[in-house]
Amino acid sequence: MSIQQSRRALMAFTWLVSTSIAARAATSPYDAVYVFGDSYCDVGNIYAATNGAIPLSPPYFHGRFSNGPIWIEHVAGVWGLPMTASLLGGTDYAFGGAYVTVPGNGTSISPSVPQQVETYLSNVHGHADPKALYVIEGGGNDILGASGVSAEYLGYQIALGIADSELALRRAGAENFLIPDLLDVGQLPAATVKGNAFLSFASEASVAANNALDRLLEDDKFFERVRIRRLDVFSLFHDIAADSTPAGLPPLVSHFGFTDIIDPCLSPAPCADPDHTLFWDLEHPTEFGHAFLAVAVEATLGTEAKRSRSSK
Repeated sequence: MSIQQSRRALMAFTWLVSTSIAARAATSPYDAVYVFGDSYCDVGNIYAATNGAIPLSPPYFHGRFSNGPIWIEHVAGVWGLPMTASLLGGTDYAFGGAYVTVPGNGTSISPSVPQQVETYLSNVHGHADPKALYVIEGGGNDILGASGVSAEYLGYQIALGIADSELALRRAGAENFLIPDLLDVGQLPAATVKGNAFLSFASEASVAANNALDRLLEDDKFFERVRIRRLDVFSLFHDIAADSTPAGLPPLVSHFGFTDIIDPCLSPAPCADPDHTLFWDLEHPTEFGHAFLAVAVEATLGTEAKRSRSSK
C-alpha cells in the first residue's frame, strides 16, 4: 500500500465511523467472521481464561490488548456482524500470546493458531461455513520469543503454519479468507529495547515470513470459488514511519494522524494523547492504530461488499 493509498484509506475512515452500522448491515457479503490469531485479534479469550487477570482492565480495554476496540471489531461492525471471544460462545478463536509455530498446552501457553483452527473444525464437525470470512493472523510472538534460529528458517515456519491452517479450513469447505502479512516486527518498541542485533533479526524474519507465505498461498488463489485476500500491513506501517516527523523535531501530526510512532503510550501510566500515538504498549497498537488497520482491511475487502450489493 502506497502512502497515497493509505491517506485515502484514512479519509475513508471518516465515512466508516459517520455512517450507521444498521444502514450497512444488509450489504454484508458474509454471514459470519471467524478469527484465528494472537493478541492483535483477541477480543477476550485470554481475559476469560484468566478470569480477567490478563490483560488487566484498566488500563486495558475489556480484555483487548489496547485502550479500545481492536481492528477486527471495527470490520465486523461495519457489516453488522458480532465479534465475540470463542470461550464466550463467539467466532473469535484468537488468543493473546499465541504462537504459530509452538503448540499451546491449554493452560500456561495459549493455543497456537493451527490449534485454534483445529478447535473450530472440531466444533463444527469438520464442516466450515462457505459463506463466512476466515481471518488468519500471527507470527509476531514467534519472532519476539525466538532464539537460536535463523530469520529465514523462522519466517518459513511461520508461513507454513499459516498456510497449513488455510489448507485445513479450505478442505473443510471455507472459501473466503483474509490473511494479513506480518508488520515489520522490528518496528515494535518491544524489538527496539532488545538492541540493534535483534531489531535486524526481527525485520529479516518478518520479510522472510511474508515472502514465504506469498509463495505458499500462490496456487491456492486459483482454486474455484476460493478468494484469498492479503493485507499489506508491512508496507502500511513503513508508510506511517516514512511520513512521520524525524527524531529531534517538534511532534507535528503526520498525514496519518500520529505524532509518536516510537514510544508506547502505556509507560507505565497512559500517556496524555493516545489518539495520536501509534503504540499502546511495547507490542500493540492504540485504539486509533487499530482503527487505521480496520480502514486498510475495508479497502482490501471493498470489492467483496460491492459485489454483494450489485447482486441484490
